[in-house]
Amino acid sequence: MEDRPLLDDDEFGDVVEERLEQLGGIEELSRDGMEIRFRWHGRAVVSELEHFYNAYRRSPEQLESILQSLEAAVRSFAPDRGQELWDELEDRVYPMIKPASMLLEVAERNLPQLVYRPFLADLIVCYVIDEPESVAYINEEHLKTWGVLETTIYTKAVDNLRIKTLKPGMAQVMGEGNQMLFIYSTSDGYDAARILLTDVLSEWADLLPGNLVLGIPNRDFLIGFSDANPEILQRIAMQIAQDAYKLDYGLSDQLWTIKQGQILIYEYDWSSSERKN
Repeated sequence: MEDRPLLDDDEFGDVVEERLEQLGGIEELSRDGMEIRFRWHGRAVVSELEHFYNAYRRSPEQLESILQSLEAAVRSFAPDRGQELWDELEDRVYPMIKPASMLLEVAERNLPQLVYRPFLADLIVCYVIDEPESVAYINEEHLKTWGVLETTIYTKAVDNLRIKTLKPGMAQVMGEGNQMLFIYSTSDGYDAARILLTDVLSEWADLLPGNLVLGIPNRDFLIGFSDANPEILQRIAMQIAQDAYKLDYGLSDQLWTIKQGQILIYEYDWSSSERKN
């Protein structure tokens, strides 16, 4: 895999500007050196990019993860939802799968910590309030104001996602037998998070020979397939690994499976092309 040329600070700033412009709700954006200014949903924000650029220089291959962390920091400046009652917002709460590194970035920016729960393979489940053109991350200050627990947020977020997911036409199904594929690629921001819907995924598993294998290479893609054919398994696994690196909002090259209603890491012996599960 070819090394990408290292961005200088000005090029990095250009990438950040382009990314912010995609968020929606950004106005009056300008940059002076490593300081960026804009209005976010009507609120004036000044952000120093030096911390994020230094993180990029240390680990250039983590550019996408760093940009995601910057997005989370920006979203934390969204209009304060803490003043609204939980009952007014709960139907718009959804889960998102994110790299665990996002927590460190938020902490280093001295922002309220996100509400989250650990997932697997250096990933976390965090929670957002779905807005017309963006999302607002739920942080610990919200929980104090609302008087609810993280377990309540998780249960409601997953229930909301299930209702959204079970609408007709959300899943793509193609092929038959050991070549059957199940895909969520709706670009609604929650495709990878659909791995949390173990009841829905278990229904997929019942239609396949062998074990159900899952991949979430980035935020906007979930694929399910059979491990009955080792050649197909290896081919799709390699594609997942490539996509996790090159696609926006990259998450994981890991394979997953469902056992007795639990999400587990799928262990695969690449040297022998044989299943361990």
